[in-house]
Amino acid sequence: MNILVLGSGAREHSMVYALARSPSVHQIIACPGNVGMSSTGICKRVPFRDNSELVRLCKDTVALAVVGSSKFVEDGTVDALVLAGIPVIGPAEDAGRIETSKAFAAKFMARHHIPSPRTHIVVNAAEIEAAFGSDPKIRVVKCDGFSHGAGVVVAETLEEAKAAAVKFLKRHGAPLILQERLEGVECSYTILTDGQQWVSFSSCRDYKRADDGEVGPTTGGMGAVSPSPDLTPELDRKIIESIVEPVVCGMKDDNLLYRGFLSIQLMLTPLGPRVLEFNARLGDPETQSILTRFRGDLAGLLKDCAMGCLTSVGSEVAFGRHAAVSVVVAREGYPDNEAEEPVVRGFERVRDSLVFFSNCRRSDDSEDYRFKSGRLISVTAVGETLDEARDKCYKDIARLELGNVKYRRDIGLIDQ
Repeated sequence: MNILVLGSGAREHSMVYALARSPSVHQIIACPGNVGMSSTGICKRVPFRDNSELVRLCKDTVALAVVGSSKFVEDGTVDALVLAGIPVIGPAEDAGRIETSKAFAAKFMARHHIPSPRTHIVVNAAEIEAAFGSDPKIRVVKCDGFSHGAGVVVAETLEEAKAAAVKFLKRHGAPLILQERLEGVECSYTILTDGQQWVSFSSCRDYKRADDGEVGPTTGGMGAVSPSPDLTPELDRKIIESIVEPVVCGMKDDNLLYRGFLSIQLMLTPLGPRVLEFNARLGDPETQSILTRFRGDLAGLLKDCAMGCLTSVGSEVAFGRHAAVSVVVAREGYPDNEAEEPVVRGFERVRDSLVFFSNCRRSDDSEDYRFKSGRLISVTAVGETLDEARDKCYKDIARLELGNVKYRRDIGLIDQ
């Protein structure tokens, strides 16, 4: 079958790689894709301007569409493809609000008794003042929708939190989400659901901070390991019973059509797992670690899900006991000051890892890559153990020729 992959980042590159290993796949169309995907011989890149053009491109030629970025949920692309009769891995716009609207997600969790931080939804200055007056432990301030990394503040003091709320109300508008700050270890738990049934797509520890030791500014992600070393069998059962099953049943009860990946961002607190937020898709760089571990027929499984006939048989077996480590190489200064043009060469010297490219093109006057984003590549390795995967990954990074870049040296260290 022909499969459409929507997106242009390293996440989508890893999707293309994983799907190409499925025996039923004839061709992969990446829209818009990136030049790094050209190494997958059955993948071709096609640009598009709007949803109607994409539907004309895919109708009667594509058997399945796989959505990478949630931008395509918010822009109505999923709805347009579904209306055209094309099976899609990605939620309809109303169900996608579980990510695109934090207020919607907070109300959904409260309605279905899903454990989460104590939350106040406010719409004006008076309600902000009242919320802080009634709950002086508020330290987290979020705007409702997408804000390209600038819509969340985790404050150290009450005064900082109040100042952030006032600033966000002016900059982003209402509503705002005010929450208590939870202490613990973060991880993500991913499922694939057709709205009725679900299967586990393993877990990850994601490294969001820019610098070693989990310090520095928050980024889109500097690395990931899968499965999460922080999850015990007991915690896994708690997550399924108190979070995963209520989420899937809640969407069904609310008549929300959700067919696709749902990544649940968790804080593992002393009182149990709590949901920080949802991603209506696979994350980046979590996807690189998760899909590199996957050993089943990914295309067949996703097609079953998109058609509403998902079963749980074989999904966990397909991951086995392998571990994966992904390390993001970013521009020097990422995410705040990315002025320098990076140098990333020597991919032919990589031995034991896979390299997934972010949005890039080839230079007009050389074989060098020119990158459009702050994050450049994800180097991903798989091993029998986490230490083995980590060792492979960092040895291959050392083989690359790198200039004006940064990457964390502590991805996969258990004590971080």
